[in-house]
Amino acid sequence: MSALFDNFLIPMAVGLAVTFLGAVIGRLCRRRWTALAPARVLRRFSLLGTTGADGFFLHHETTRAPGSVVTLRFGDSSQRFELTDAPLGDGTYAAEPLDHL
Repeated sequence: MSALFDNFLIPMAVGLAVTFLGAVIGRLCRRRWTALAPARVLRRFSLLGTTGADGFFLHHETTRAPGSVVTLRFGDSSQRFELTDAPLGDGTYAAEPLDHL
């Protein structure tokens, strides 16, 4: 009985305890990180320095956070814009050009 206890039952109990603690810690960490993550909001940005065929700003919709840099392609060229949290009068947010071609 002692050999069975030493060779099987103790390692099994320790293994189950470690697995249980790992699952509890993983669950707590996952809950904490999801609670801290901000909600992703779809925003519409006016691309400053660009105009469409109608003479108004081109627009870009994204869920990226303000301060992010996006690269958009216009025909054969591409241009980078920094997304801001500055609202414009038409209900969109400003996206400032970083590259001037």
